[in-house]
Amino acid sequence: MPPITIHSCGIDADAVTSHLQQSADRADLVYGSSRLLAALHLLAGKGIPLGADARSKAAEALAEAETGKNILILASGDALYHGIGGTVLSMNTQGVSVTCIPGVTAFQTLFHRLTLPWDEARHFSAHHGDDLPLLEFLSCPLAAIYGGTRHTAADIARACAAYLPACADRPAVLAENLGTPGERIVRGTISSLAGEAASPTSILLLLPADSASSPILPLGLDNAAYSRENNLITQEDVRAVILSRLRLPAWGVLWDIGAGSGSIGLEAASLRPGLHVYGLEKNENRLDDIRRNRETLSALRYTAVCGTAPAALDLLPDPDRIFIGGGGRELAGILDACIARLRPGGILAASAVTLEAQHILHNWRPELRLGSASIDIATASPIAGQYTHYKPLHRIYIHTFSQT
Repeated sequence: MPPITIHSCGIDADAVTSHLQQSADRADLVYGSSRLLAALHLLAGKGIPLGADARSKAAEALAEAETGKNILILASGDALYHGIGGTVLSMNTQGVSVTCIPGVTAFQTLFHRLTLPWDEARHFSAHHGDDLPLLEFLSCPLAAIYGGTRHTAADIARACAAYLPACADRPAVLAENLGTPGERIVRGTISSLAGEAASPTSILLLLPADSASSPILPLGLDNAAYSRENNLITQEDVRAVILSRLRLPAWGVLWDIGAGSGSIGLEAASLRPGLHVYGLEKNENRLDDIRRNRETLSALRYTAVCGTAPAALDLLPDPDRIFIGGGGRELAGILDACIARLRPGGILAASAVTLEAQHILHNWRPELRLGSASIDIATASPIAGQYTHYKPLHRIYIHTFSQT
């Protein structure tokens, strides 16, 4: 038996098999929930209950293993999906040998109960954190979401309906206490399931529906969607061009310097949920707008930072992409500081409205320039009460740079 064995017991009511009992007999210490420990025949003092103190118990188990003891850890559900297994492995700095044994998960069980193929499903957990990635949930044609103490499956359904009212009639399933005498599976819509009560051990399954119930692509969203100060926002069409020029990676770090309302960084974070976005804004009163907009777009990996570039750049991790939408008289210094931190192969994009800023960008480090463009946009507007003309907006200059 290796120093640590982590056994995922899944949701099977008969998870304690003869093989598991034999493993428990060979172990010096057995960690697990009170329910699982009670199902085993253990010597007094051998069973150690696992509860909300998972990290301290994981550290204790690792320390015991380092002294030569054999440790068995029993996980309710899947140990490696937001479970004790991941906690132990993340804390195993001494390289203790760990073996993991799988079990039947609640996700598997639910799809089999429904006789529903799940090769196209995406899986989420609401066990940790107060915020829910609602845009990600609702953007998946087939999504299975583990509930928890903070958010039960019914809570998640209510949050989805409030975030996107158009999804209210989307078909969904609420399941709770799978594999126990209290098992319950309810089919309905997001709105009907929002009215249910559910235990923390619950799952919300969002089923495929027509496109009318899906979120729209968060690219160049209407300005009215954003809370902002004095119309301080990058225009819709310009946002789309800037984000295309940034060639956003699926993950990594983006800086949004001079964030304003946060529109560029927030749309980037919504388009690329794996991307960590840091919006740097020097005016504290605008941070409230950014936080409201972050909640509206459900952009959980967007972090607003109050500070002035270039001094405050030391607060941020090294970026893979940078957008600079301001800078004023300090623009040249900000460009220098940003390019020095940009990771190899990264892209820096900067925009200008004034001739002074355009002059700086045009002359700055031409050997690093990937491209330059000017954007002229005119929008239809009424004139003379009965006619329509195209009203031009400010010309925008966009420059992109890279450093290998």
